[in-house]
Amino acid sequence: MPHMQQAAWDTLEMLMTHLSQDYPEWFSLQRDGDQWLWINRALDLQQAFTFGDASSLPYEPLEYITRQIQGDFALLDQRENNLWMDAGMVTGPADWSIKFDAGMSFTEWHAPVPMAHQMGVFDRALKYLMHIQVDRPVRRLNWTMTVNPRLDTSSETFHEWGHERSSVTAENLAQLVHLRVELQFLARLPRSNALMFSIRTYLISLEELVTQPEWACRLHRVLRDLPDELADYKGLSQYRPLVVEWLRQFDPEVATCTA
Repeated sequence: MPHMQQAAWDTLEMLMTHLSQDYPEWFSLQRDGDQWLWINRALDLQQAFTFGDASSLPYEPLEYITRQIQGDFALLDQRENNLWMDAGMVTGPADWSIKFDAGMSFTEWHAPVPMAHQMGVFDRALKYLMHIQVDRPVRRLNWTMTVNPRLDTSSETFHEWGHERSSVTAENLAQLVHLRVELQFLARLPRSNALMFSIRTYLISLEELVTQPEWACRLHRVLRDLPDELADYKGLSQYRPLVVEWLRQFDPEVATCTA
C-alpha cells in the first residue's frame, strides 16, 4: 500500500543493519548521511543508493531487501485499534494467500480460525501485539503439517499440491508427511510504528522426526487429541488417522496397549 513506504525503508534498514553486524564476512553496510553502500558477498551484489529514494534501487526497498533474505515478511500498519496487513513479500505461505489477505485487519485475516475467537485468544493476542515496543522484539512458534517438503502451499497453488493429501497411505506416510514449524518474529519499526512480521519455515519428515523419541511421542499425543475443528482448519483430516495410528508405536504409554 502507498502509505507503507516508510515501513519498507524501516525494514530495509533493520535487515541490512543486522545482517552486516551478525555476518560481517558476508554483508557490509556503509552509511554517509543518506548515501548508503550495501554489499552482499553471498550473492555478489554491491549497491550504492540514497536512503529514502526508491528510484536509487533496482526494486522498491521492501522487495529489494527481502529478495536477499530467507523467509517471508509482512508489514502490519497499526491504526484504528487494529493491525492491517498492508505490505509484504511472501513466497512460502502455509495454506493462505497474501494477495487475498492484503489490506485486511488482524481480526479479518484470522476470522477462519475455529474455536480461538470464542476463547478470546485473538483479542488478547491483538492487544499484546499492539504494545510491542521498539528494540523489544518477540518470537513465537506456529505449526501445521504438509505433504511432501513443499514450502509454497498458497491458495493460488492449491491445484498443484491439494491432491497430494489423498496420496498418503500407511506405507508411505513416513516419507510424505512433514511437520511444518514456523519461527515467527515480530519487531516494532521505529520510524513508521509498523510491525515487521517475519516467518522462517522448517520442514521435517515423520521418518526423520521419529529418530527423536520424545518428539515422536509428543506429536502422537498432540495429533490424537487435536480437536476435529482445528484438524480441518490445518488441512490434516484426510490423513490424520493414519498418522496417529503410525505414531502410536512411538508412545510408550500406549504402544503396548491392545485397546
